[in-house]
Amino acid sequence: MHLVYLDDSSDEELTIYSALAISDEQWQTCLRQVREFRRELKKTDGIYVQKEFHAWKFVSGRGQIADRVVPKGRRAQIFKETLELTSRLPGARLFNVVSPTSKKPTGFEWLLNRINRTMQAWGSRAILICDQGSENEFTRMVRKMRVYNPIPSKYGNWLDSGSSTKNIPIERIVEDPFFKDSAQSYFVQITDFCAYALLRRERPLASKSKYGLDKAFDLLKPILVLETNPQDSEGIIRIK
Repeated sequence: MHLVYLDDSSDEELTIYSALAISDEQWQTCLRQVREFRRELKKTDGIYVQKEFHAWKFVSGRGQIADRVVPKGRRAQIFKETLELTSRLPGARLFNVVSPTSKKPTGFEWLLNRINRTMQAWGSRAILICDQGSENEFTRMVRKMRVYNPIPSKYGNWLDSGSSTKNIPIERIVEDPFFKDSAQSYFVQITDFCAYALLRRERPLASKSKYGLDKAFDLLKPILVLETNPQDSEGIIRIK
């Protein structure tokens, strides 16, 4: 079983979905490592252990996150340190989708299909844990795809039926998605950082690139699920 934490980051043109998969057997170990990281930040920077990390606010210098001022340069460094920590979490794997914001629902649909297919290959199942805000949309889509999920054949037609599409329900995703306030989940916050890192690489901003955030996503390469898109060197699912 895998717990799959899902969040998105977007602007007017692009939406990024990231999904961090953690094995149930490694979950406690991963949580301990994240907690220790946050405790260290309290010691070094005064950052409150329970303070929510929201990526764009964090790197923009917004919010009182500590008992002292944490400048943007240091925040950017911590942002990258968080990604480095994520890349070392035992057994953690990361799915990513890049979609035009106008096709945001399609991005989520494709992500679900890739998670389902990967869980089948891993001999596992997934429970989705999402940030709050899209409860109705996400739940409705998961329920629909569990019953009816037509997949087009990449060869034009499926050999067993001759049809151009085949119904492949997402049977490896268990139950409806669960929704958590991101302030109550370190892993949802980390996934938000992952999505924002990819957004800033795909859509760089000078104000963030000067701190190296346009290259921060490279730190996550060790945990990328490459098999989700063999045509992309990082396995990123790209929707045109």
